[in-house]
Amino acid sequence: MNLKRREFIRLSGITVAGSMIIPSVLQSCKGTPVSDTAAGYLDHFEVTPEILQKVISAAMEKGADYADLFFEHTLNNRSTLEDGKVNSAYSNVGFGVGIRVLKGDQTGFAYSETVTPEAMIKAARTAANIANSSPVSGSVNVTEYMPPNYYPVVNSWENTSINSKIPFLLRMNEKVFAGDKRVTKVNAFLIDTSSYILFFNSEGKLAWDYRPMAVIVGVCIMEDKGRIENSYVTRGFQDRF
Repeated sequence: MNLKRREFIRLSGITVAGSMIIPSVLQSCKGTPVSDTAAGYLDHFEVTPEILQKVISAAMEKGADYADLFFEHTLNNRSTLEDGKVNSAYSNVGFGVGIRVLKGDQTGFAYSETVTPEAMIKAARTAANIANSSPVSGSVNVTEYMPPNYYPVVNSWENTSINSKIPFLLRMNEKVFAGDKRVTKVNAFLIDTSSYILFFNSEGKLAWDYRPMAVIVGVCIMEDKGRIENSYVTRGFQDRF
């Protein structure tokens, strides 16, 4: 799954409207040769191996033992059914990079919501302040780690409109009411999340992951002879319905 960041952000405004087209991967990694998959994730965060190495160098410049960069871009959608109708839906986007620096048993950490080289280097130097010794200069060779494909995706959540999600919530509403005549109210929630992850460390390891997740929640309220009880059930899915 390779989706450029600008398109991913734009989804917060079009998930209600319908589908989108995944753009072709941009080749932003012309200096250091990397695989097509790695290039897609680097393009998504608009960085290159050379930029990653510069940020790591800034994190290590005060003599740290180790440093790593953790990029995350997450789109979270929530749809809610109440009183037999899907009456609310919203999206939230989280984006940024965390920079961790280790020196002995100490850990320095900084975070930036902006992935320009200047912003990341500034954050890296903040995290580097836990160390105070001579830096080890020189770049490292980039080694890719190809993660297992844990989440085979046929239709991604980024391509799924709210109209395609409504039937799951209506079906839960109908089944719960059909299960017992004492049911008086049903609330249902469908929460789907798509995350892009990029990782790079001072040992030169470059890794990435795409993490789709969905959770459906049903809340049931029942009444019998004036006594009211409620309960809920939750199911999570790591690929698709």
